Amino acid sequence: MNSLIIRLGNTLLRSACSRANKVIYPSNTLGFEISRGYAYHYPNEKKYDPQEAIDYKVSKDPEEWKYVSRLLPSKWITDPIPKDSYPSGWKPPDPAVLSLPYYVRRSKNHMIPVYLKISKRGQRKLTVIRHICGDIWLFHEDIKKHIEDKCGKEIGVKVDEVGCKLVIKGDHAYYATEWIKEKGF
Repeated sequence: MNSLIIRLGNTLLRSACSRANKVIYPSNTLGFEISRGYAYHYPNEKKYDPQEAIDYKVSKDPEEWKYVSRLLPSKWITDPIPKDSYPSGWKPPDPAVLSLPYYVRRSKNHMIPVYLKISKRGQRKLTVIRHICGDIWLFHEDIKKHIEDKCGKEIGVKVDEVGCKLVIKGDHAYYATEWIKEKGF
């Protein structure tokens, strides 16, 4: 009895699926039925036009726009209120460092752009310094010298001049961050 129910259910399922994918022409015009297993538009069928389906109007009213701008993500986090010291230990960049031949711009969250990338199941560690403006080659020499003095060994550094970043082989994020803070970036 169960196998009969299963066969009947499969038959109904097959017929429902095949009807959904078929376009059947009337037998009186051709003498037989033709079915197609792909999408087909009937000759008199109206095609979908998105301009008719979407009813909208463009508004340039600032009163209405303020509700939209609230929902859009900001491109820059607002500047923090100037204080002598912050509870987290964060320091704003020093304006005097703009006279140096290079500059490390902060990220949009006002953080120092030094990142540690770990790959190959923890076997490969790279320190990436981004947003370097100005003479990137002089910055490369200075930071390489500082990190080699701290570590006591030679390190590999790749300069990406177009991407405005340095890639340092190894986990040197702490030394790079501290050096950038000392400089006042």
